[in-house]
Amino acid sequence: MVPDGFGRPVFAEPPPGIGWPPGARLCLGIAADPARQLLAVTRDLPVALSVHTVPHGPVGQLLLPFTELERRHVQDAPVGHRARRLAQLWTRKEASLRLTGPGGLAIADEIDALSEARDGKVVIPASLAHPGGIAYVRDLPAGPQTVACAATAAPAPEVRIWRPDCLDAPAGTRTTPPGTPRAG
Repeated sequence: MVPDGFGRPVFAEPPPGIGWPPGARLCLGIAADPARQLLAVTRDLPVALSVHTVPHGPVGQLLLPFTELERRHVQDAPVGHRARRLAQLWTRKEASLRLTGPGGLAIADEIDALSEARDGKVVIPASLAHPGGIAYVRDLPAGPQTVACAATAAPAPEVRIWRPDCLDAPAGTRTTPPGTPRAG
């Protein structure tokens, strides 16, 4: 494995015997929270993850790094759903910022992870501390008290995730792009 330009781990060449073409890369994203750890794998597409426990109690003081539209989205939810909405928006922002490079947390309140995110697109404005860019996010299954999100540099047909406590699972959990019907 080698680090990419932002220090994320990437296999320099695919492991032998997997049938990928020469030059293909296996990209890895890792995120941890006290309640959950996740590992994501994509082919030829850098990936970043964010995972957080849903906060307990009032969320008013936690709204600072959000746009006005995002704040209204959280505050318009029933009281019992506000913390989850807030945490999900934060994981979208954090995964996007991790993907596009260091130094972005200072501009978190300028990043809208809600309005264009229907197709998964999050635009990161350039600043003195951050290069900016575009990330495509997808919410991940993480459990009732945990939220998670993966961000990729382009729309990804599939991202596979694993929890480290079950790495021996045969194929990980597949996620599909936003708007894709799920089998049922």
